[in-house]
Amino acid sequence: MSGTERDTLCAIALSVSSSPAGNDLWEAPSFHDASSAWDFLSARGGLATQAYITARYSSHPMQAAEQILKVCRKKSLRVDTCWDARYPRLLKEIARPPLVLYAQGGTAVERSIAIVGTRKADPGARETARRIAAELAANGFSVVSGMAVGVDREAHEGALSVGGMTVGVLANGIDIFYPAANSDLYRMILADGRSTLVSEYPPGIMAGKWTFARRNRIISGLSLGTVVVKAGAKSGALITARYALEQNREVFACPGTAFDESYFGCHGLIREGAQIVSSTEDILSQFTASAAGAMNAPACLAPAYDADDSVEPLEREILGLLGGESAEIDALVRMSGRDAASVNEALVMLELSGKIYRVGTRIERQRTGNPT
Repeated sequence: MSGTERDTLCAIALSVSSSPAGNDLWEAPSFHDASSAWDFLSARGGLATQAYITARYSSHPMQAAEQILKVCRKKSLRVDTCWDARYPRLLKEIARPPLVLYAQGGTAVERSIAIVGTRKADPGARETARRIAAELAANGFSVVSGMAVGVDREAHEGALSVGGMTVGVLANGIDIFYPAANSDLYRMILADGRSTLVSEYPPGIMAGKWTFARRNRIISGLSLGTVVVKAGAKSGALITARYALEQNREVFACPGTAFDESYFGCHGLIREGAQIVSSTEDILSQFTASAAGAMNAPACLAPAYDADDSVEPLEREILGLLGGESAEIDALVRMSGRDAASVNEALVMLELSGKIYRVGTRIERQRTGNPT
């Protein structure tokens, strides 16, 4: 086995291992290469494949990695690890980047801007997303979005309509076309030759409610800035904006009319300092030609939390319910009185910030002194 192949296998094995925070897996990128990271982190024992991946692959991470790489080669899927030169530079800069990106199509470019918003887009929002995407693409930017219906679809199509590039970030395995309504969009992106599809999930893995929130950090992480076209107060697009803030990236929001609740999320971002979009020029003006591939100073939007007070109300409630103990996810749903989707979304945020880690279906509070 060549050193390059072993590095790829080790990176995949680390990426599918459970309890990233509890097993110090987020420290892996600090090692010189994936083999060194795997040798050190696996030597302590206890690494197992994440439960949702064992439905298709081995429960032993290295065996799962061998199976995954075999499938990728059979389907001509690219595997980019965070140690590779072709791994997106901007994404590597974020906290807890995906250790592995599976890809189809071209190579993700550095000069990218994300466009996100509601799935329930009206004709006005769809036209806005398409126009902004087309004008950004015409000015040399690649457009990043999440391959959902509504605003996401219009963003991808807008870029393609002018011969520009687009990056679709998936919340499921790279080989799964979801939602089915966008199957034609998948084919258009792959036929384009330069545009690309990426995912941190191996082939054959289906999306779960929590994978969409987790995916959003990649959408913002690939991008110099994020544009929120239309979002209500509880829209998932706000998660992407929140990640963009934490990643020190620009945030833009399109305003709606007064009293229109479907824009309350955008209005909240604007009140907190996001830049108002009245035309695409409002976005373009933030990025000069000399800054291609680099960011200007961040927007004045204040971060949602700082290192000492880093949780939203539901996240804080969950930490309180956990105390110094652990609990099953179902129990947290019952105790909080919230719906399962909201609890899972909050758990994703807490896991990414290193405050909790998962052991099967149980949630453990990160103990003081443990590296995250």
